[in-house]
Amino acid sequence: MEEDKDILCFWLLAYGFFFAYFHIMPPLLKTILKSPLTWGDTLDFLTPFAVIPLAYILYSRAYKISHSLQPQKSSNRVLNVLPKVLLAIGFLLFVDGHGLHLSSNSIARLLHHMKESELYKATYLFDEIISHFLWDGGVFLISVALIIAAYKISFKSLTWKNFVFLSLGATFYGFTFAANGIEGQTVIFTFPAAGAGFLLALLLYFKRKKEGNQNPFLFFFMSGYLLSLILFAYWGISRSGFPEFSELGWI
Repeated sequence: MEEDKDILCFWLLAYGFFFAYFHIMPPLLKTILKSPLTWGDTLDFLTPFAVIPLAYILYSRAYKISHSLQPQKSSNRVLNVLPKVLLAIGFLLFVDGHGLHLSSNSIARLLHHMKESELYKATYLFDEIISHFLWDGGVFLISVALIIAAYKISFKSLTWKNFVFLSLGATFYGFTFAANGIEGQTVIFTFPAAGAGFLLALLLYFKRKKEGNQNPFLFFFMSGYLLSLILFAYWGISRSGFPEFSELGWI
């Protein structure tokens, strides 16, 4: 059980780190590799191959540990099926949104002198609106699936090393979720989604804690979404709205 606890915390840290790395780095790598591809485009090809397998590893471990602690019961059939459905839909939305953004964003860079054309408007629609809502929707559904799949997990305690791993991973995740929402112009969805994710994880976390147990998944997403909420609120108040980082010339 001690080994399971340490491994879970490590994989949650890895998920948070790679989620942040593959979402934040590509926009910063603007150097042309081979026209019209940038180094960022090339790195971004790997994003689904990094994020989705890690999410599936977390789901598999959560499922295995949960069912070893509490064997499946017919009365819990809905809660056993629901995370699988949410995870599958989340993966599909993530891949679909990411693919749309990767291609349309590259094309949009070549059309910046044609902003009044129908071609640019169509590209903008897929690049800045449809793709980001699909993408962020997928990220959120994956998190809800993991929360539900792992809520039965209970450890008597977590070590300081476990909490360090979880806190670092949650920081990577929460910061990136907020940054994606702001730069992707999906704050109207991601801000309330962060609130919903936080409340869901919070309620289940304290339910477990009241029983004298700790749950690393719930702590991870509770902390990550709390950080997102703080960042969303700070950005909205300090900027009197939610301007994109690119509008401010930051990236």
